Amino acid sequence: MNPDQELLRHILEAIGLGLGVALILWLLRRYEPVRRVRASLLLATLMAGLYLIVNRSGLPGEETLLKMILAAGILLAANAGLQLLNVLLWDYTVGRRRNVVVPRLLVDLFNFLVLIVVALAVLSAVFEADLSTLLVTSTVVSAVIGLSLQDMLGNVVAGLALQLEQPFRVGDWVQFGGHQEGTVVQMNWRTLTIRTRDNNDVILPNAYVAKNEFSNYSRPTPLQRLHAQVGVAYRHPPGMVKDVLARAAAEVDGVCSDPAPEILVKTYGDFALYYDIRYWITDYARAQQIQDAVMTRVWYALRRAGLSIPLPSREVTLRTLSEDHETRAQERLQHQIFTVLRRLAVFAPLSDTQIEHLAHSSSLQRFTAGEALVRQGEPGSSLYVITAGGARVEVTSESRQAIIVGTLGPDEFFGEMSLLTGEPRSASVIAKVETEVVVVDKAAFATVIAADTGIVEALSVALESRARKSAEQVAIGAGMLPERRPPAQATLLKRIRAFFGIDQNR
Repeated sequence: MNPDQELLRHILEAIGLGLGVALILWLLRRYEPVRRVRASLLLATLMAGLYLIVNRSGLPGEETLLKMILAAGILLAANAGLQLLNVLLWDYTVGRRRNVVVPRLLVDLFNFLVLIVVALAVLSAVFEADLSTLLVTSTVVSAVIGLSLQDMLGNVVAGLALQLEQPFRVGDWVQFGGHQEGTVVQMNWRTLTIRTRDNNDVILPNAYVAKNEFSNYSRPTPLQRLHAQVGVAYRHPPGMVKDVLARAAAEVDGVCSDPAPEILVKTYGDFALYYDIRYWITDYARAQQIQDAVMTRVWYALRRAGLSIPLPSREVTLRTLSEDHETRAQERLQHQIFTVLRRLAVFAPLSDTQIEHLAHSSSLQRFTAGEALVRQGEPGSSLYVITAGGARVEVTSESRQAIIVGTLGPDEFFGEMSLLTGEPRSASVIAKVETEVVVVDKAAFATVIAADTGIVEALSVALESRARKSAEQVAIGAGMLPERRPPAQATLLKRIRAFFGIDQNR
């Protein structure tokens, strides 16, 4: 066979080899490992085809060219084999079957070392290089490179150690050095990137991370305890204050019920007794928002309970007030409450004198947005009239789903059934915005009824009409038929008398 025919044969062999490999890759195109290694396989096939074509072609420097093509083909084939090994061993066998996450840095380091070994073998077998001479030269070069890149190498080694120990993962909330706080968004060979609450990316060298202490708020469990401090005047009993603070913190969305909030006396200050509010959360990303909600609820709860947060004595406020200032302010408040109560249909049977008595004994309270004024199923004996703001009415179904059945605005009221009969709350009322209400309780109403028991019958008539309308509104809002008919007027009359201890025969 002459040289031209032999060259043609090698060309045909190269084309056949390429078409065969391409056909195999096309048939296995949906197989994930093949998709990962097809680029390296195609390049390795190209090197094999070039080797067949150049072999005995008579080109100048044919032997050297063949060695270079052979070396490139071996390295590409080794890379394809490593990619296939990554899919079958690290991703499938170790990752999926044993549920172990292998750090990408370790996989890359393993691939790099294998390719170095293959490259040295190619130098020795294909190019017949003396590896002992190369080893001595590489030692000197390594020393020079190591001295010039010691910081970078330190970061790489630290990154490898962090990948092995895995003290945190992408998505964890961490804090470094007591001030750099954020969520881990990237981990690579040299640096760690965290995203702060201000949405800034902070890049920390791995060596810095490895040398400094840090806190992980996501592992081993996302349950974290936060603290809030408030000072309350000395004249208030600590037992009462603790109860108010604990209930206020427990009602905040995001605060865990188990473990429940804990209130401890922290210190005796110059102007107040300071309490430490300890509560648990599971969403550290919302830690600041939850703490704001806790402190806000505490202010409203303390104010409604009549507990004061004293001002420091160094703050001096000079005001000139008339002697009857407090009396006139109280009279204005009572007149405001009288006007609100006088407009209520359920109190239509009462005289102005009786309404004035209720106004004198009622209170004005404020609730923040999202705070429950009353909760479904809880016992109650008071009526609420909204004077400012608004609230939503929720009913919890048997499946524990909260259904909004209505809304309440200024001059609307609720709780009349609990006030007059002591019936548990039939729905939850949640403030939509900051809401002010007038609260009329049983004690205030009892004195009115004791002075004039004749109004009980008229109240039962008004209450029966109100109960019927409320039941219809709840049914419409929930999209269902009423579960039961509201009590009749005679039944309500009997329950009112029993609740206030009035002789049923009168």
